[in-house]
Amino acid sequence: MRKPSKLIILITTILSFIAAFALVVVPMYIGQAVDLMIGVNNVDLTQVKSILITCLWFYLVYFFLNWLIAYISNEYAIKFVYEIRNKLEFNLMRNPLAYLDTNSHGKLLNLFTIDGELLIDGIYQGLTQLLNGVFVILISLYFMLQLSIGMTILVILMVPIMYYTSKTLAKKSQRLFRKQQVLAGQLSSHVKEAMENHELILNANYANQSAKDFEVIHAEYNIVGEKVQILGALVNPTVRVINNLNYALLGLLGAYYAYNYGLSVGSLMAFISYSILFTKPFNEFSAIISQIVAAKASYERMQAALSVEVDLDPGKEVAIKESSIVFEAVNFEYVKDKPIIKDLNLTIQPLSKVAIVGPTGAGKSTLINILMRYYDINSGKILIDGHDTQTITKQSLRSVMSIVLQEPWLTKGSIADNIKYGNPKATYEEMVTASKQAGCYDFIMQLDKQFDTIIDSASTTMSTGQKQMITIARAIIVNSPIIILDEATSNIDVVSEYKIQKAFEELMSNKTSFFVAHHLSTVVDADLILVMKDGYLIEQGSHKELMANKGFYKQLYESSNVL
Repeated sequence: MRKPSKLIILITTILSFIAAFALVVVPMYIGQAVDLMIGVNNVDLTQVKSILITCLWFYLVYFFLNWLIAYISNEYAIKFVYEIRNKLEFNLMRNPLAYLDTNSHGKLLNLFTIDGELLIDGIYQGLTQLLNGVFVILISLYFMLQLSIGMTILVILMVPIMYYTSKTLAKKSQRLFRKQQVLAGQLSSHVKEAMENHELILNANYANQSAKDFEVIHAEYNIVGEKVQILGALVNPTVRVINNLNYALLGLLGAYYAYNYGLSVGSLMAFISYSILFTKPFNEFSAIISQIVAAKASYERMQAALSVEVDLDPGKEVAIKESSIVFEAVNFEYVKDKPIIKDLNLTIQPLSKVAIVGPTGAGKSTLINILMRYYDINSGKILIDGHDTQTITKQSLRSVMSIVLQEPWLTKGSIADNIKYGNPKATYEEMVTASKQAGCYDFIMQLDKQFDTIIDSASTTMSTGQKQMITIARAIIVNSPIIILDEATSNIDVVSEYKIQKAFEELMSNKTSFFVAHHLSTVVDADLILVMKDGYLIEQGSHKELMANKGFYKQLYESSNVL
């Protein structure tokens, strides 16, 4: 991500100075015009008109430059945030899976939406209001000193009072605003979760409790939001009271200077105008301070997300052939000091059909995760075709694997797009063949637009089983030498599962395959069955061998048959 453009800052600085000068110089001319209005029938209209026309030109310059500054600042702010969003997207696609698993998705979405918009507002306000206000203050101060040092000191003395008042309110507002953003992320997460699990909520009669949970977060969000708004609303009235007191004191002091030192009415009026111009930016600063604070907080959150180490996929590109897969003393833990896989030693021969079984939490899916390098192991080695998977690129590794997960994942697009997701160059005939093998061809043909039907992961026109069949077709069409099925048929009816199992048998005949099984009746013909328990590989062998051993596998198998 590039740093803020020095050229943009330089341009807006120069334009802001010229615009501020065009605005601030006007009271001087108006003061001169007032001094030309001496009394009844004693007004130099020619000079007054000339002065007022000059003032009009200065105002036109001021308005045009202000518009130009606003345009440049807005364009720059949008492009700046656009780059950050692109960088965030790049990082999120390459962050370790553990980062996505341990951070609220609502919080991550807020980085792109709420935080992005707040940062745009903050940059815009900084390049327009802040710069212009600073120059207006400095130029007004110069003209005030030219008119009266005493009255200028009075105006300056009021500034610290306004500053500390604004600062005190801003600090409290900043703390509350950060809390409000955290609660906003919780709200987003809750709503997203409720939408994705709507059927579960209805089936479990959890709708009322879900609504109550939302109300608790929303109530706290509203309370914090009200406090933020109240504090923000207090800033302007407080500063204006101080300003009004300042004007009253200026009136008294100005009258004194006019009576004793001959200060003209025009000069007094010009000075009061300058004092208004001098203090007005402070009012604006206090009004936009919450936006700048919010932008700063948003930028910090974005930078924190960008600082997360990106997986750049180091290693060498290798062409992996179908060969043995070896686990050597592999240990893995998601959380420190809580091992999931312990001292795993295993050799898988080429073209083996490998079943992974065990109770919930035994480490079955974790074994797949470390094989695919969704997570890196803590110690040991995993070798494929003699290559240590930690030393080769993940692209090299995953190019020879296709996987079907327990939960179907579809991207928004046509059915054809989803099936050909891993192999965009696949032909129509290959797609038809894959869909027939996966058991989804018939129901696809019944749709109005068939393979061109638009779907996504939230589509309600298909059952979960039908979506899963599409993901299975997607894995088949990739035609990789290693295929992994993580309880891929758990959402499919018995009849469809039987058909797909037959298709898998044909598919696996010339591939090395792993499948996590929940129905042990499907593993009896596996070349190798891995029995996992508490992170350990406690048994391995064929169905016949394991049944003969009369160990844990036999207990599982007999229990599943009873059920």
